[in-house]
Amino acid sequence: MDARDGAWHKQPERTSRLVALLLVQFAFSGLLVACGPTCTGNTREYNGQCLGGVAITYIECTKGRGFDLTTKLGGKLGGTFKVVADASVEAAYEEQKQENTVVGLQVVSDCLKIAEAEADSAADKTAAEESRTRADMIRKQVQETAQIEIDPAQARIGETLSVSGRNFYPDEIVAIYLHATLVKQEKADSQGAFSTTVAVPKSAPPPDFPTTVTATGTTSQKSAQVPFERLP
Repeated sequence: MDARDGAWHKQPERTSRLVALLLVQFAFSGLLVACGPTCTGNTREYNGQCLGGVAITYIECTKGRGFDLTTKLGGKLGGTFKVVADASVEAAYEEQKQENTVVGLQVVSDCLKIAEAEADSAADKTAAEESRTRADMIRKQVQETAQIEIDPAQARIGETLSVSGRNFYPDEIVAIYLHATLVKQEKADSQGAFSTTVAVPKSAPPPDFPTTVTATGTTSQKSAQVPFERLP
């Protein structure tokens, strides 16, 4: 028997191995399909999640403009369009705080406007409108100058002052100082505003020594101050 006869006898063995390999690959691919999400209704699979058409349109819009929600939202990518829209605004806000840029907030606002126009249901239209309003509000707040007011502008040690502020970051902690003394920390609301009272500390400068009450956002570093004078 020559070499060709040996090769001929090995051919069925090679064929069997090839068939076995193909069967394994087919079974593995079937397992992957079985492990994927089973989407129902008006949803379809997108990035391992079941999402409606308006959510997918919105995500593709932000992704095309450099704010990729598939990476920024992680586990929050799934759920209703409202869940996706709300989470995207918070992700853009977090980017703004870390990188001091409103680009993400602008992208989110622009794409939510598109999603609002293309939404098929009233619920999705409302979700897009509400999230866009919040994104625009945050963008406006972070760009505006912080302001505070006090009442009265003169007081004695131990007396209280009403202190109010606006245009800080939403939900950030605002540190309030009288001269160089930290007298209180107050959390701003979702509009970036706060209102509180503080007591004039013993460390306040002496009478006839004009000083200030200052409020500084611990995240934004926005700061505002107004004159104050201690009374005898």
